[in-house]
Amino acid sequence: MSGKTMTAIAKQLTDDGIPTPCGKDTWGSRTVESILTNEKYRGDARLQKKFTVDFIQRRMKVNEGEVPQYYVENSHEAIIDPLLFDRVQEEIARRKALGRSYSGKSIFSSRLICGDCGHYLGSKVWNSTNKYRRVIWQCNNKFKGECKCDTPHLTEETIKAKFLEAYGQLLPDRERLIEDCRLMQTELTDCSDIDREKKDLMQELEIVMELIQRCVDENSRVAQDQEEYLARYNGLVARYEKAQARIKELEKERSERMAKADAIGGFMFRLQELDQPLEHFDERLWLEVIDHVTVHRDGELTFRFQNGTEIQV
Repeated sequence: MSGKTMTAIAKQLTDDGIPTPCGKDTWGSRTVESILTNEKYRGDARLQKKFTVDFIQRRMKVNEGEVPQYYVENSHEAIIDPLLFDRVQEEIARRKALGRSYSGKSIFSSRLICGDCGHYLGSKVWNSTNKYRRVIWQCNNKFKGECKCDTPHLTEETIKAKFLEAYGQLLPDRERLIEDCRLMQTELTDCSDIDREKKDLMQELEIVMELIQRCVDENSRVAQDQEEYLARYNGLVARYEKAQARIKELEKERSERMAKADAIGGFMFRLQELDQPLEHFDERLWLEVIDHVTVHRDGELTFRFQNGTEIQV
């Protein structure tokens, strides 16, 4: 949550001499990812991730929808704060949705958006070999294509100063914003309709699985028209896959809603905690309260906070 990539985390663990779960000296990004996305750390369990395809040879297969999976919440004591775990899942999803590789070299990476073309701003080093060296941020698409973006480059000092100014403008209306956040959280976390539909679909899966099994058993016992059998079998499979796809959509929607509620909660907490204008830039505050920043051609910046509030400075 401090902005590092999984590769950078793996390198740090390796450099610190911390062994992997298998006792090896070198960490890989996939190992880090498997830990960060393992629901067991937040106290939950997903059952039937794998299933046995050959009992004699004890051969297992990753469950890709062949049999139902079950998600059990609060099955054991968590060792990671569930809210923090969910925020990490949201951040992983945000990075994957960028459409390009994520750079964790700076807290500003993938947060600054060009108001002209919609591309992200990237860091560039000017005068890298002399005393006038400095890092600036400009649109990655600025000099590509026929139309050049007119958005200016920004120094990190400018971004930080404008962020402090924008955050300061939130404080006079702090109590109303906090109350709005509570209402938004209540609405987002009310997933009763989603849970009800998912429960119905899980029952549907069990029924269809039983019908498929009966269909196969009947075909093995009684001679019948194979075209009719296949039509009936394929119809049941299609019904199963449709219900399964809908369950995945519901799980994704629920996860996104809970992650958004957690992000708003973090924003609300920081707004309650910091009730005075800041004198110095706070990296943690930036990462917790900013969704993205749009850079305009006149040099103005629009800061969009996690609760949806936008302030232009």
